[in-house]
Amino acid sequence: MRRINIHNAHPRLKIRKTPLRQLVKYILCSENASQGVDVILVDDNLMRRLNREFTNRQGTTDVLSFGMGEGKSGPVEYPSLGDVYVSLDQAQRQVQGRKADLDQEVALLVAHGVLHLLGYDHRERNQKAGMRKKEREYLKSMGGVSTPG
Repeated sequence: MRRINIHNAHPRLKIRKTPLRQLVKYILCSENASQGVDVILVDDNLMRRLNREFTNRQGTTDVLSFGMGEGKSGPVEYPSLGDVYVSLDQAQRQVQGRKADLDQEVALLVAHGVLHLLGYDHRERNQKAGMRKKEREYLKSMGGVSTPG
């Protein structure tokens, strides 16, 4: 069973959870994933701490994914693929001056994070193009959300 939890831990900004839950469910079904995902919407303060602690990078970032099976050896089945953290503050800055709104930007970031949990990456140029294509396909199929690039 795919349990999809969306938790808004941001002190001020609120995002509609139902479209995000539907997007995650659609991606997981399309990718034949049996586990669920937890999405946590946070502020820059928490994202800076997570970024420093887990990636050794300073400052905030827009999205971080933490897979349950990362670093584990052996065939252990987890009920969740992992967690996707999205900074609503960073997402809000990223939509300034663009036609996208905050809900669209957060949907893009959530899709990006979920794809990482599913094993997609963007370190190499061809990987980046493939991941961007998947993001656009999933967002478009869920209501015509447009994405940059």
